[in-house]
Amino acid sequence: MKLYIIILSFLLFACIDQLERESNSVADLVTYINTYGEAMDADLNENSMIVAANYHGFIVYDVNRDAMGDIVSVDSVYNDSILDDSMGDNRAQEVIISQSHDIAFITDIYDRIWLHKLDQSATQYVDYYLQDCYGGTWLSTAIDDESNPNAINVFSLVKHSSSESDDEGTIGDFDEYSTSVVWKGLYDISGGDLFPEQNASPSCEFSYNFGILPEKIHFNDGLLVVSNGELGVKVLKQVSESTCFDSNTYEILTDFVSSGNVDDDRVVCENPTFDYYNPGLGGIFEPNGGFYPYVHSSFDLSGEVNSVFVKDLVVFAGLSTSNGCYISLLDDNGDIIDNLSIANGYTINNISEDNGTIALSAGHDGCLLYQWNGGLNIDYIGQIETPYSNHVKVDGNNIIVSTEDGIYIYNLK
Repeated sequence: MKLYIIILSFLLFACIDQLERESNSVADLVTYINTYGEAMDADLNENSMIVAANYHGFIVYDVNRDAMGDIVSVDSVYNDSILDDSMGDNRAQEVIISQSHDIAFITDIYDRIWLHKLDQSATQYVDYYLQDCYGGTWLSTAIDDESNPNAINVFSLVKHSSSESDDEGTIGDFDEYSTSVVWKGLYDISGGDLFPEQNASPSCEFSYNFGILPEKIHFNDGLLVVSNGELGVKVLKQVSESTCFDSNTYEILTDFVSSGNVDDDRVVCENPTFDYYNPGLGGIFEPNGGFYPYVHSSFDLSGEVNSVFVKDLVVFAGLSTSNGCYISLLDDNGDIIDNLSIANGYTINNISEDNGTIALSAGHDGCLLYQWNGGLNIDYIGQIETPYSNHVKVDGNNIIVSTEDGIYIYNLK
């Protein structure tokens, strides 16, 4: 088995094609990487890139840049194509990198979230995946590595499956096949830590239960956006401190004072008021970093939502069946101030933005590029034609497109 991995890794590393630059009207092709199957997703930081390569697992690359930050070449350094010998369906379908702590979170939908440290001097985790949470199977992952410099909050959209159902057709308090946002705070995130959840706090926190339609989430600026299939988009808002809510009205209970200990605070907040030995407030507790126990904003759209993205109170929703991308500008209360539709006639698989450049992954139509000046001020730049585009990532002047044939890296002109 090890020989097989070594041979496969050698083949993958040997097949990074440094191409002569091909030009189109908006970007120059820097390099093509043959991942021997579909490239589903990619994320990167200053020095490293990870590709979620579906049944070939995940592949780690060194990124070489010029003085302007443009990528000039990449070199393969690691490939884990067999994530778990005991599991038949090993796939890497999503990847997101903690920019503050150089840790990648690779989602194998329905199975696991794998962890990989990008610092080559770091010791990899012994338990290099996250434990199940609330009897759910993972659909999508987002992280918050900015609110607390000493932790990474990992938000997961999970589905409660029938295999875990009891006689009533529910999993705990959740309807069969429904989805929930759950999360955990990881504090064991240094190069020498061996067990990522040894000091997790909270270790497994439930925030909100949805129906069966949600499939994708994206977090930024204190908002978690959730795709809701044919019913549009839902948005949850982050709490900035540990909070106790009235279980009926969801108003904040001002009698609650956080001690800083999640377990103790939960008892104080959630225990019944009539508990003789340990009376509480009978409320709903949410630790710092979690979400209010109600939907902050919700709106329907003209098609099924494939992907979501949020920044600066602007929600982008990529739609199926050639319905384009729908942009909604929210106020602080979650109400829609204004909206705009772009990329009409295209199916949008995902959305990425950096430094005002918006890229839309458009399947067989490659990648659509826009200049975004904030709010609903957006201008079309052009199109990059590629094989079927699963995902696109904007990194400064670099556009990384994950396709059915591998990775294409471009520099904007």
